[in-house]
Amino acid sequence: MEDYAIGVAKGNTSLLNAINTVLEELQADGTIYIPVRTLGGILGKEVVWDEESHTVMVGQAPFVEDALQLISLTESAHPAFPLELVPQGYEEAKAQLLAVAEDPETTLYDFSWAALAYTASLHDGHTNINVFGNGPQASLEGQWTAQEGALYWNGRPVTSVGGIPVAQLFAVVDKYIPAENASGRDVNRAAWSTNKNLLHVAGAAFTDDGVAVTVEGKEETAALTLPQAVDSMPPIAAGEQMGDVYYIDLNQCILGDEVDAVSDQLAQAVKKGTHKVIIDVRGNGGGNSEACYQFLETLGMDVPLYGEYVRYSTLALDEVQDPYKPYPYERGYTRTEGAELAEAPDLTTAKANPDIDLVVLTDEATYSSATMLGVWVQDGGLGTVIGRASANAPSSYGDILYYQLDNTGMMGTISHKQWQRPDTQADPSTLVPDIETAPGEDALETALAFLKDK
Repeated sequence: MEDYAIGVAKGNTSLLNAINTVLEELQADGTIYIPVRTLGGILGKEVVWDEESHTVMVGQAPFVEDALQLISLTESAHPAFPLELVPQGYEEAKAQLLAVAEDPETTLYDFSWAALAYTASLHDGHTNINVFGNGPQASLEGQWTAQEGALYWNGRPVTSVGGIPVAQLFAVVDKYIPAENASGRDVNRAAWSTNKNLLHVAGAAFTDDGVAVTVEGKEETAALTLPQAVDSMPPIAAGEQMGDVYYIDLNQCILGDEVDAVSDQLAQAVKKGTHKVIIDVRGNGGGNSEACYQFLETLGMDVPLYGEYVRYSTLALDEVQDPYKPYPYERGYTRTEGAELAEAPDLTTAKANPDIDLVVLTDEATYSSATMLGVWVQDGGLGTVIGRASANAPSSYGDILYYQLDNTGMMGTISHKQWQRPDTQADPSTLVPDIETAPGEDALETALAFLKDK
């Protein structure tokens, strides 16, 4: 096979530079010819000769390479592996990913869903792969909710979607979309049971008008629609005096001018005699926990410590370019392997302010750093949590690392820390509010009633 050669155009400077370090140029008509085994050595890839088809493969098939890369990145960086907390279905999803990647008939569509099932098998909402791109996705019209194994469309019970029974549809959602607790499963099932891409992979039937839905024993048609463009985003943070209560609507945990301004307003309100405070993190997907801490600090409070278990890896040390920032995210680690409990959970650091009556509002869409705020307040005895259980577990994985697969270009994230709830005796999987509201009940009204006689 050494007689077989491959041509490299003169304009390919990066590859030519690598080639010129190991052999003399063999040029003809502006092209350099080199033995394919030499090329394989330069690229660090295996060279395979197929006698039957008389073809040469430099490296493994692209899907195989990406599958092995994804598995290697995950197993070398995620804390579940050294903690021996890998979920039961992980190995099966891993084997299925490799089987799909090795199948010569596999398409990008097939590989995408296998990769999605693989990342979902860790049941970590911060570890995922983006197989859909960033464009809008079509979904069924109307309001959809899920609770205790049932699906509802505009408040009415549904038994099938596109000819697929709800239980079967939920099983498909659970396979491909990670959930950290029961609240997370309900959120996923409500959102993804109506998603056109997931309905397609589930085998649902489509019509020209949309999808047939069996609701209350009758078949109706739900149209597929794209999300409406949003004219303006809600503020990161906004404050408002509601009678004797100071209300903070915290939509994102992002440090900066907006959080600083509301913190100053809060300080002025307390100075003038306000002692009832509501921080609303319903729908807050997280960000930087320091933004949440800033409000508690303004109220003269301190928080209990989360446990912090860190997994070191090459990915964490030399992280790939953060796609959302114009610079690499430096973590400052000096280790590329191993793990350690960098911080133990500690309730003793919590300090309440007896002069402040604090309420934090949560719901299913409260996530990451916003969930951490609710846990701080509940575990540290800093106030009262009112609303719905968060889809994010109090003891969860997070602090994400970014990656991109070499061949398909798919991008994703992998957690490299495990956060351990300060109160080790409390439920690690669910932040159960001190006062739970019913579906559809306004938690703000409940909080105002609760604070009325304080």
